[in-house]
Amino acid sequence: MNDLVIETEHLTKQYGAHKSVADVSLHVRRGRIYGLLGRNGAGKTTTMKLLLGLARPTAGSVRLWGTPLAGNERALLPRIGSLIEAPGFYPNLTGTENLHIFAALRGVPGRHAVEDALALVGLPYKDKKLFAQYSMGMKQRLAIALAVMHDPELLILDEPINGLDPIGIAEMRRFIRQLCDERGKTILLSSHILSEVAQLADDIGIIDNGALLEEESLQALEEKNGRYIRLGVSDAARAAQMLETEFGTDRFMVENDRSLRIFDLSLQLPQLADAVQKNGLALTELHLCEDTLEDYFKRVTGGEGIA
Repeated sequence: MNDLVIETEHLTKQYGAHKSVADVSLHVRRGRIYGLLGRNGAGKTTTMKLLLGLARPTAGSVRLWGTPLAGNERALLPRIGSLIEAPGFYPNLTGTENLHIFAALRGVPGRHAVEDALALVGLPYKDKKLFAQYSMGMKQRLAIALAVMHDPELLILDEPINGLDPIGIAEMRRFIRQLCDERGKTILLSSHILSEVAQLADDIGIIDNGALLEEESLQALEEKNGRYIRLGVSDAARAAQMLETEFGTDRFMVENDRSLRIFDLSLQLPQLADAVQKNGLALTELHLCEDTLEDYFKRVTGGEGIA
């Protein structure tokens, strides 16, 4: 069974000579949180608009639950809740009154839809506080209540923690995780804050200048960019065989024909050097490396811009 909720193929959006989204092939799996990470202006919002039919692609395609979005918008889009830009809430009305208006306009079924949505995000029902008096965190919660009011299967959230204070960020992070783990929602969210995405997402896509540079599970990225032993030799294939037969480990990755990353940190560098020499290999590099995810993202995107 195909567990992909979102799948794009070579998705491209071009404005004049500029490509806001360039040949993006995205894969978001059911019941997981996917973090689309990139600096401001990298193409995150435009990608999300393409997924929601708010912009037409110049090239490529979008499939939702295995069905092409083009021509099937009326069947597919009601299954999605989204927060792309700040909703136009009425400042002189309460949160409850605002949601009742949107529920009536959208034909949201269920007598208790508004009450349930507010309870889900931790806001009171029939509170007297006007929207204009809300804190930034309360405004973000109300926006997400609007997004989940019709109980969608998929949530697409553009920078949901943007502008929040540290306490608000922690609360929003717990809430989004709860939506996935306890409510079974599939969530695609974007952010330019690496540390927050790393604490929240199951899978990560790195986008820069409109191009998807990498797409991995968070676990795979952490394994790839944590502590490891770099081994440079004259023949990586023979060195891999040596690691398996003499050290009994398969916790390594062959980078190219002359370099390996060894994730089994119980191995001692002098023993490795002796084994390489004993097997007639030339040793060109042997040392312990410790890259952070931040170092990796900066390296991949070519500079600063991701906090």
